[in-house]
Amino acid sequence: MIATQFSSLSFLHNWRTKLVYFFLTPLIDMLLLVLITTQYTGKFNWTVGIASIAIDAARLSLQTMNELLVKDANLRIDVEMVTKRPFSPRYWLSKALVALLVGSLLAIINLFLAFCLGAPMAIIIRALVMLPVLCIDGIILGFTAWTISWQMNDPYFAQNLFSSLIELVSGILVIITAYPTWLAKIALLFPFYGPVNLIKTGHGNLAAGYLIIIIWLLIGLIGYIIQLKQIRQTKGHRY
Repeated sequence: MIATQFSSLSFLHNWRTKLVYFFLTPLIDMLLLVLITTQYTGKFNWTVGIASIAIDAARLSLQTMNELLVKDANLRIDVEMVTKRPFSPRYWLSKALVALLVGSLLAIINLFLAFCLGAPMAIIIRALVMLPVLCIDGIILGFTAWTISWQMNDPYFAQNLFSSLIELVSGILVIITAYPTWLAKIALLFPFYGPVNLIKTGHGNLAAGYLIIIIWLLIGLIGYIIQLKQIRQTKGHRY
């Protein structure tokens, strides 16, 4: 089943998409954020670069989880699943495991490249320690994004929204306490600030992030359960 999940991912179909997703996109994100930081601080900051790689891993886990579920919806596999075994551990764990592996692979590749370029080992180790947390956060948000968009015309609506916000709400460039009050409140609705702050400084409030991601998981589960009856009745979606 896991091999089937991997084969269904669009960005694993050829070497070009693999190159873009696993090398070019993380590298461009890292260089852009580091150069912005360098412009304002006058020095090269590896903490921003390493935190960027970790957040890219979380984002790819989010996108992978969402894409796997949307692909099943396109094939009407979700209708079969919700009719027979809507809470199948095998089904959901296989999706989560693939998303975790994909996100982790991206991070490990690019952390190794960063190490070869001179990134401090201490920061890399902190990123590796936080990697499972960030990827699991991404997986849960990917699931919740799917439940939010399940009955929409655009099944990627919530995923695109979360993916576009992830760098801003994680506080990679600027600590969230320096944000305007309204923006800080939005950022703290997401679980990324604690792990990112720990990667950058060695300190972070992980407990708050755990609570927030549990709330997001509950939102996803509630949305899933509410829509089960409708999916069973209609046997389809708007897209």
